Amino acid sequence: MNNLIDSHFHLLELKKRGIEPQNLLQELDGQDFAGGMDIGVSEDDIDERLSLTAPYPRIRCAAGIGPWGAQGDEPIEPMVSRFAHRLEGNMVDSIGEIGLDYHWNYGTPERQKELFRRQMALADTRSIPIVIHSRSADWDMIEELKRAPLPRGGILHCFSSSWELAKTALDRGLHISFAGPITYRKNDELRAILARIPLDRLLLETDSPYLSPEPYRGKINTPFTMREIYQKAAEVTGTSVEALAEQLIKNFDRLVPIHRHESHESPAVDQQNAKEVD
Repeated sequence: MNNLIDSHFHLLELKKRGIEPQNLLQELDGQDFAGGMDIGVSEDDIDERLSLTAPYPRIRCAAGIGPWGAQGDEPIEPMVSRFAHRLEGNMVDSIGEIGLDYHWNYGTPERQKELFRRQMALADTRSIPIVIHSRSADWDMIEELKRAPLPRGGILHCFSSSWELAKTALDRGLHISFAGPITYRKNDELRAILARIPLDRLLLETDSPYLSPEPYRGKINTPFTMREIYQKAAEVTGTSVEALAEQLIKNFDRLVPIHRHESHESPAVDQQNAKEVD
């Protein structure tokens, strides 16, 4: 795990599957894990996750209400206000994961978009990046990204969509993160998109406990499978694992600086200089 970054994993979801987060983090630390980000899925999991990650400054912590939060009929505004209140006094590193998911039809598209927009505004207020979930919602996500301010950038996580969405995200200054599916035999299209991503805007992740790469498909995923994901990404991008690891550390540290233990300031993404990708 030396020098490998896992930009997206879920400690509490791993805990539900019998993997003790404290033990996992200790093992990773003992193997010189370069860091990563524990991702939130609901408004009420922040305190427990911050407590778990506090001893490990290279493990960042994101908090957010995913599109599944749009289910039911509770008004979105008070839901996000309550979430924002929970964040007060907590130095989370990013808002996420948030976004759109039309595969599972959570609530309505209108409620999902309102939830997404309000949390993007919250990230703007706190001057931190966002972590975006997008599934079966490419065109609406493209429109949302075109209209969003995104002053601190963010990550389009576990990418498995169209080049049109990838290009829009890149043009808006976002990073794109790929997970275990790049190792699947029938995912040539996804690997072709990976090959077009500028290396300085690329990240990799496990999305643990989901989406185990080959040869672990069907098993509970953990950050320890990053080796396989890096190996495949290096092959696709024509780089060495070592060079790719070095670049991804730079990408991740630039986007999500270690500030909970050092400084609360994060560098802004220069939207004027965001690279246009053909």
